[in-house]
Amino acid sequence: MSPAAAPGVTPWFSTRFAHCRHAVVLKDAHSRIVQANASAGALLGYAACALVGRTDRELRCPERAERSIALDREVLASGEARLLEESLSGADGRERTVRTEKQRVVVPGTDAPLLLERMTELADVAPRPGDEPQPRGVDTPARQDPQDPQDAQDARDPQARYYRALMEWLPQVVWVANAAGDVIEVGPTWARLSGRAPEAAYGHGWEAAVHPDDLPGVREQWRACVAGAGPLDVECRVRGAGGAWRWVRNRAAARPDAPGGGVRWYGLLEDVHERKSAEQARHDNALGVSAMADGAPAMTWLADATGARTYVSRSWAERTGRPTPQALGWGWLEAVHLDDRARVRACVEQARDAGTGLRVEYRVRRHDGRWAWVIDVSEPRLDAQGGVLGFAGSILDLTERRAAESALEESEACIRSVFDSSPDGIWLLALDGEPLLVNDAGRRLFGEAPAAPPQASCGPRWERVVDPGDADKVTRAFAQVREARVARFEATLATLASVTALDPVTTVTADAPARGYVDVIAAPVLSKQGNVLCMLTIWRDITAAKAARDATEAARRAAEAAAAKLATVLESTTDCVAVLDPGGRLTYLNAHARRLLALGDAALGRSLGSLFPEVRQGAFAAQYERALAANERVTCEAYLGSLDRWIEVHATPTEDGLTLFFRDTSERRRAERERWQAHSQLLHMSRHDPLTALPNRALLRERLEHGLAHAKPGAHLAVLSLDLDAFKSVNDSYGQAVGDQLLRAVADRLRACVDPQDTVARLGGDEFVVLRPRVRHAAQAERLALRVVAALQAPFALAQVTLNIATSVGVALTPEAGTCVDELMRASDVALSRAKADGGGTARCYVPGMDAPMLARQTLKLGLATALARGELELFFQPLVSVATQRVCSCEALLRWRHPELGMVSPAEFIPIAEACGLITPIGEWVLGAACREAARWPEAIGVAVNLSPAQFKDGRLVTSVAEALAASGVAASRLQLEITESVLLERNDANVKTLQALRRLGVKIAMDDFGTAYASLGYLRSFPFDKIKVDQSFIGDLPHGRASLAIVRAVAGIGRSLGITTAVEGVETQAQLEAVRAEGIEEAQGYLFSRPVPAAEVAALLHRLADAPCGAAAVARDA
Repeated sequence: MSPAAAPGVTPWFSTRFAHCRHAVVLKDAHSRIVQANASAGALLGYAACALVGRTDRELRCPERAERSIALDREVLASGEARLLEESLSGADGRERTVRTEKQRVVVPGTDAPLLLERMTELADVAPRPGDEPQPRGVDTPARQDPQDPQDAQDARDPQARYYRALMEWLPQVVWVANAAGDVIEVGPTWARLSGRAPEAAYGHGWEAAVHPDDLPGVREQWRACVAGAGPLDVECRVRGAGGAWRWVRNRAAARPDAPGGGVRWYGLLEDVHERKSAEQARHDNALGVSAMADGAPAMTWLADATGARTYVSRSWAERTGRPTPQALGWGWLEAVHLDDRARVRACVEQARDAGTGLRVEYRVRRHDGRWAWVIDVSEPRLDAQGGVLGFAGSILDLTERRAAESALEESEACIRSVFDSSPDGIWLLALDGEPLLVNDAGRRLFGEAPAAPPQASCGPRWERVVDPGDADKVTRAFAQVREARVARFEATLATLASVTALDPVTTVTADAPARGYVDVIAAPVLSKQGNVLCMLTIWRDITAAKAARDATEAARRAAEAAAAKLATVLESTTDCVAVLDPGGRLTYLNAHARRLLALGDAALGRSLGSLFPEVRQGAFAAQYERALAANERVTCEAYLGSLDRWIEVHATPTEDGLTLFFRDTSERRRAERERWQAHSQLLHMSRHDPLTALPNRALLRERLEHGLAHAKPGAHLAVLSLDLDAFKSVNDSYGQAVGDQLLRAVADRLRACVDPQDTVARLGGDEFVVLRPRVRHAAQAERLALRVVAALQAPFALAQVTLNIATSVGVALTPEAGTCVDELMRASDVALSRAKADGGGTARCYVPGMDAPMLARQTLKLGLATALARGELELFFQPLVSVATQRVCSCEALLRWRHPELGMVSPAEFIPIAEACGLITPIGEWVLGAACREAARWPEAIGVAVNLSPAQFKDGRLVTSVAEALAASGVAASRLQLEITESVLLERNDANVKTLQALRRLGVKIAMDDFGTAYASLGYLRSFPFDKIKVDQSFIGDLPHGRASLAIVRAVAGIGRSLGITTAVEGVETQAQLEAVRAEGIEEAQGYLFSRPVPAAEVAALLHRLADAPCGAAAVARDA
């Protein structure tokens, strides 16, 4: 192996690689060169071995190197070849402009696919006429460029060009092997034949496509040829592109290899599948003919020139029971029926006198006394001068043929009914075009009046029906039918007047059209031997639909279906048939039975039991005995273990034994078994959770209903609903994969907690239910619930992380919690909600009335959905007063709900519900608009403050809603103050800060409400420059005596002064509190000391009263 060879690559590939005339390199998945040939080294100025180990970063500039590496990964991933022009740096530092083709290859001797790069310096490539310049460094899908170096080489070497043309366009596969027998080149036809890449056949890779039964012989013959340099000629089967095995013939010969002094093998692989199939068909047909000849019931005879019989074969005696000597002379007439005897003798004498052949049918008495119809056929034996020396003939039994003719008459009646019921014209024609049969629809189509036999004709000849302009088309179509091919054509019917003139027998109806168009399908009617007997043609009137080609297409499909149906009627049965004699021995097997049972002529005369011992017992044996004993038809199925087949058998007793009609039902049984398995699997999937394999909601409901229906008196049924506390945070923090692992681990622990009769189900997400069908008292269910809580409290050691998670459980028992499925499930959910409300990680048992808070919340939720539309929401306003001037600065809008039944509902009750059910956004927009409209009525010095919910920040319309409210009311943006809580900055901090900045750009003021109640209030002041901070009222209640609260108020006032932020307090109810906050430097105050919240209609009066008070708002409040 050369030093530039990749490890693991076979020697034959390295040799092939090294002698390639192109500059080629092999690269691994990391874009590292693992093999290079001498041409590549010469192009880049390196030795081939010096290129091994180098990457694109050493041969290209950084930008182009990264682009090339990315393209390498794309080609390896998609398998699509790519072509690009780029600059490469050689060992001498010179930049070379090359065209590089990248493609994925699988190299023999390696496991992973590699990347093959073929490089051509563009100085060697002449541009083609009309080619647009390719941008440097831009990759395109690889194409076969007729001006690449290979074509240049072909132009210099015509022999190479002819060789390549043969490789590409010959229908056979051209291949080349070296002296060791390793294939080194394969033509592209190999891919079309086998569906495998030509490179996959290199070395001994072609063996993977050879049939396993043929491979040892092919391999041995090839090795023998290689060892002795003799020619190769072998036939074998290879796997075709569609997956089927095809026969091929592989021939090769060794020729001297001038460069190396050895030899090379040049081979041609040809697809001979059709020839082999035809040979097999001829072989099978010969076997069938031989079998028919062996059982032919023919009687032969010889007569002299007078007609007297001089010889009669032994079969005569066997058939008639009369000794052969009695049949000599004219004695054979004694066996002929008395009614036929004179006629037969007259026919014999007439043939004798005329010196011609004889053909006559008559009845002969058989050895059992019955009469059998026979046909007697003879030819004269002549001397050299033409004189009659005698006659030679044979007698064939026509009993079966007569029966067949009778059956044929019945079949023809059936076919006639099909013919006559078809809406299309059906015309049966002889091979010369002579009409044989036509249905009523055909007569109507050709303008012939329907007539009953024998007056009914078979229709006119087609030449008299079809317009002369279409005669050539019809002639060509019928020629195809005579070659056993189906033909289709459209034709114009001749005018009916000309039909009548040419065919006086045809009677034209008065309402027949003057001219028509037909779509005709002509199909051959074949004999069992495949010979064309006649032509079946279906004529469909497309006169009305000729303009619409879609209707014509539908007519073609319908006509083909009709032709196929009629062809099926004319075909013989495909069932297997076997005949047994009274002793149970086989006397006949048709071809289908022989193939199915894998039997030949040697099986005749043997019993089924000796051939298939398994039929001696079981259903087949019992039905066999019944058929013989009761002389009735029976049906059964039997399994033939030696053939691994199920067969369905219909047995009919006959005088000569038993006739069996049977067919292979193995596939049907297998399909039924697979359908049953698939149904069972689908049923299981529909009733079980795919993640944990626990019963799902549907199966849980079934078992609940069953448990309730079969509950014993005095016993309880317990339902435990549980979910995992804070499971959403697990998915958000660690991803869904970890969440799924946790759910499976929870399912395993739940299974371990319960008894075998219990049911553990997963309803979805982190919701689980445990059903215990029998509980004596509630304490048992509570103990089970606590055991579940304890089991799930232990840490979960998952693949990537260890988690501690709490579980809440709600328990419901019958009959206290209900007596139906829905009541129990609802009660357990209520108990679960109570457990979670009590802090989680615990269990609660349902008691009546536990769902009262939930019902109250539901009532509020339902009413809140229509409260805005019904005008039940109102705005109250409470003033904010300047501590220094005692004048009103602004009024805060406070939302109230005047419920028609419950009266005034506190915002603390309905605001959380509105946020949870998504109603806070439309309510918030209404509050903004209503507050701005009210502020427009106030003095311009009075601002309005509106509280924003964190949920409103998740809606992208907040900034737009504020702008619209300001524009609609005409209120200046500087008068609007938006108050937010610190929770806004806890959620989606970056996005919410951007929203606040957009609001600030509108000109509105931003205030932080309830300041000091969160964990990082001071940090929020740094993340956003608020206009105002409002100290939460929890710090005001114990003023002026609360030292801690006073210190906090003092600190907030100092922060406000330092940052230039207005400070305000809420909840000021006494003059002492007001004096305390004034002393600490607070600028604004709000509380009952000044005014309680008042309806919007009273704001103007309130402002007027506070503005006119000589001692300020506090004095007004004291007086009030």
